[in-house]
Amino acid sequence: MTHWFALAMPDLPLQLVQRRFDAALEPTLAIAVIEGPAQRTRIAFGNARARTLGVMPGMKLAAAQALARDLITSARDEAREQAAMQELSCWAYQFSPAIVAFRRSHGWGLVMETGASERLFGGRQALHQRIADALRLLGYHAAGASAATPAAAQLLATACAADLITGSVDKGDTTDGTADNAPDSAAGGTAADHASRNRTGREDLARILGGLPLTLLGWDDGVNSRLHALGLSTIAQVLALPRDAFARRFGAARLIDLDRLLGRIADPQPPFAPPSRFSARMELPADTEDAGRLQVPLERLLLLLEGFLRGHNAGATALQLRILHSARRAQVMEPSVVPLALAAPERNARRLSQLYAERLARVQLRAPAVLLELQLERMALLVPESASFLPPVSQAGVAGADILHLAETLHARLGSEGVFQLQAASDHRPERAYRIVPLSPEPLRTAALPPAPAQRPVLILPRPQRLASRDDTALPSFHGPLSIIAGPERIEAGWWDLARPGQATVHRDYFVARNPRGQTVWVYRELMAPHHWFLHGFFA
Repeated sequence: MTHWFALAMPDLPLQLVQRRFDAALEPTLAIAVIEGPAQRTRIAFGNARARTLGVMPGMKLAAAQALARDLITSARDEAREQAAMQELSCWAYQFSPAIVAFRRSHGWGLVMETGASERLFGGRQALHQRIADALRLLGYHAAGASAATPAAAQLLATACAADLITGSVDKGDTTDGTADNAPDSAAGGTAADHASRNRTGREDLARILGGLPLTLLGWDDGVNSRLHALGLSTIAQVLALPRDAFARRFGAARLIDLDRLLGRIADPQPPFAPPSRFSARMELPADTEDAGRLQVPLERLLLLLEGFLRGHNAGATALQLRILHSARRAQVMEPSVVPLALAAPERNARRLSQLYAERLARVQLRAPAVLLELQLERMALLVPESASFLPPVSQAGVAGADILHLAETLHARLGSEGVFQLQAASDHRPERAYRIVPLSPEPLRTAALPPAPAQRPVLILPRPQRLASRDDTALPSFHGPLSIIAGPERIEAGWWDLARPGQATVHRDYFVARNPRGQTVWVYRELMAPHHWFLHGFFA
């Protein structure tokens, strides 16, 4: 069944500033968001500490600073607010494919259809609680409510945010459109009675929403003033009016708003198309010279990334962290770039945070950092492991995952030059049959390799070692005379590299031999004069 869940964030501009600080430190700071021209700057939002000191919205900045000498102020940035809602929409895509960001006179919000996802997450209440908990980890808080229509869910969430009804997501619960904490309506009956009946149909919306003030509908002030002059202040009072007379006097659009609110007519929402690329940024509370202190804001960016990747059923294979430096310097500094390559697709924010902690431990900032920007460079489909009805036969898969995690950790700590992997190459020359490449999940894009010969040593020397022999026909010595076990295997290749300096062709006969010590070695004899013998590898 279709059901909508809304999150109201009327103080989003303030939250964007608060989330820059550590959660334990923020309550001790007086923080305010300011807006308006430089000569008439006023307080737009203030946190609890600022309000305790007497700083209130609408107050002049000078008066606020006189009350709170340590007041931390930040100018309102509506472009950043829009970007934040886009980031949250991409994050919420992991819970629902139908997401709409809205802006009302009371602030920003997000509404999503969760009815189709309830069974996947263990029920409606469990899903809404999971969304609330995940939102807090991102550094946000919201008032939430659910209802059978998107407009009703938005209205109830806005009422929760304004403390007109109880039940805030911030407090660990949600207000349902059929909840027991909605106000009594003029239509008769209480919300508690409604909850006891446990009905969730659209026919109950008029009863639940009836006691809410008309100002929550977002109608213009002229309409609200005319309704108030007639003694109408609640939704239930307007619904009791004759429909035709109401439409003639206040416009058919208002009647359509009410019908969409109550589910009497369809209320299609614009489809949400998530972007194919991820990019998120966060300003730092102060200039930071220690790269280790970037970990906390980075974790919140990685949580946004995890939601984005879950919505795409994918994992990251390459990330790039850009650290922007302070512009208050004589010479503008280029951003510091900290890349992260992964051997397999990964989306777990905790795991990615651990890998980035290894990288940041080796980073020396050239200048104070003021902003972090996380970009997803590459992602790949993430196929989860299938569960089995039978107990596992071996722990090979788990061991393989542990080895992969170890390789990624070493790669993050030592860099690409310290951790690498070997890949086979299509070349008959033994010293060129493999290449060293950085650790990467990308497969080698080459033609199909020929089947490997049966006799190949475990260790091949980087450069063949010449062996001593009495003459051209005698067997060489290596810690004693060698005795041939197998061979010869003739290899003549490399003629295509004649034009490249240092890329000589090879004309050799290879043998497997053993010396008096019991060592099994791989040796060859040149086919061209003077027919020298060389040691090229060791068998296990």
